[in-house]
Amino acid sequence: MDRSGPPAAVVFDIGGVLGGSEAGGAVLAAEVGVESSSFTAAYWRHRDGYDLGSDAEEYWSRVGADVGRTFTSAEMRRLDRRDAQRWAGLAPGIAALLARVAAAGVRMGLLSNAPHSLATEVRGSAWGAMFPTKVFSCEAGVAKPRPGAYAAVEDEFGLSGADLLFFDDRPVNVAAARERGWWAHRWQGPRQCLADLAAAGVHVPGRAGSDADGPVF
Repeated sequence: MDRSGPPAAVVFDIGGVLGGSEAGGAVLAAEVGVESSSFTAAYWRHRDGYDLGSDAEEYWSRVGADVGRTFTSAEMRRLDRRDAQRWAGLAPGIAALLARVAAAGVRMGLLSNAPHSLATEVRGSAWGAMFPTKVFSCEAGVAKPRPGAYAAVEDEFGLSGADLLFFDDRPVNVAAARERGWWAHRWQGPRQCLADLAAAGVHVPGRAGSDADGPVF
């Protein structure tokens, strides 16, 4: 697709991009008195299925089975809520980045395979309010990297792929976005994000070596 100028909107994944630390497995394991490393391994072993829309009880039951525990309904609810709260918290340095992108006058949006509990948590969070467009693809019955997830964003924004810049931590999702003609980059942290934005023609306030216009990464 032809690009006549900088992107009109910047779209972010949640997970490994905006969301809280992936190192929180120990916190969740402590909630139910399970050994941390085995719990964390089970958490990630089944996570893709949950992010793509599988039932929460089914997900936590599978995690429990892997660590030799049958979680009660109350434990599963507590795990799910704590997990959603953890991911809905901004990773370090991200709040400053988002403030600078917003100050550049660029529309921002989210595209995530987030399960329903996380989607609900994000919608109610302070940082979630910064994004007028939130496409939680599993709720629409389609998920990254399938084309329908990206089409849903285009419809919500009323823009073509050539007008959208996307950041995701998974190469397969970045590749799928590029297939639709999006500007897409693999997430490598706030500093690289600013460089990628500048290369695309989005110049945010502030400059390296000075925090006069906001935090510097």
